[in-house]
Amino acid sequence: MQMPADQPQPRPQPAPAPREARDRKRRREDFLADLAEAQRLRERVAPRRARMARLRQQQLLRTFFY
Repeated sequence: MQMPADQPQPRPQPAPAPREARDRKRRREDFLADLAEAQRLRERVAPRRARMARLRQQQLLRTFFY
């Protein structure tokens, strides 16, 4: 589908600067570490709920067809 000529064409985003990429990667790693810590804490304080969530995830993976 082509865009009408009177609408502006979207411009490609410039590549992030190396420092910005490093900062974003560090923030992402911090977020994932916090997320993993929160999941471990949730498993400790609500073991039954965590076990059921784990079983649901395993069942989902077992029944997934490629």
